[in-house]
Amino acid sequence: MEPLSIIAIGAAVGGAAGKFVEKAWDSGEKWIQSYFKDHKEVAQQKATDNTMDFLNELAQKVKQLEDSKQIPKDKIESAQDHPDFSAMLQKALLTSAQTDSKDKHIILARLVSERLKSEPESILALGSKMACDAISYATVNQLLILGLAVNFYGIRPNPFPPIGVNETNFQEYMNAWLTQRLKPYEKIEFKQIDITHLESLSCLKVNTFIGRGLNDVFKKENLVYDFEKMVDIQLREKMKKIWNDGLQKIDLTTVGQIIGVSVSDLLTDTNTTFDGWE
Repeated sequence: MEPLSIIAIGAAVGGAAGKFVEKAWDSGEKWIQSYFKDHKEVAQQKATDNTMDFLNELAQKVKQLEDSKQIPKDKIESAQDHPDFSAMLQKALLTSAQTDSKDKHIILARLVSERLKSEPESILALGSKMACDAISYATVNQLLILGLAVNFYGIRPNPFPPIGVNETNFQEYMNAWLTQRLKPYEKIEFKQIDITHLESLSCLKVNTFIGRGLNDVFKKENLVYDFEKMVDIQLREKMKKIWNDGLQKIDLTTVGQIIGVSVSDLLTDTNTTFDGWE
């Protein structure tokens, strides 16, 4: 019998998204029972509770896709009939079952909803399955490191440089933009063991012989941002320390970028698109 919470979630979101999450639980209940069959009853119940939280987040994200017409209803309804999508949903669901972390549940839901928009053999689809596994083996602080790194190496204003921004006001514009993007990471810990672990999860690569200039990272043609002039002094000094302690020597893999973007969007309430990841 379906838990009342799933019935409530399906009824609350309605439409194709509601049917989607109910169908997900039909499979998910069996996956959980099989995976945790030799575990204590209290562990099984906790796994179910965690999964309910994940499915609630997933339902909201699928509903957003449905309401914005980014995906046709028939694609949402038939998505779980494809073995590749079903396999990824299983990975995400079982990963969510093993953690109480609300943030991880939201990130996993984002990965599954993004997968709905992509083709089975796309880089985003393949990388997202790997990302589900990596999330289960990473700490929340390590996920934050990926979110921070993607703001240095990947995410930029769109378009970049922004319309109307020139040599006169580029510093001012980027100061506001960077402060908003980097502020959520001001309290994170950055230790070598975290980088080593993320490298073992194929989220990043360390280039020990390469060092990058901080001002060069956000340079665009003749437009240069001077990091030393960042208005928020405390944020500036923290970011400089993290950069010098090792962030300057990493390269994100596709898996690290996918996770990093999901973390970054969660913290900044934005929606970064994966252009060119077909």
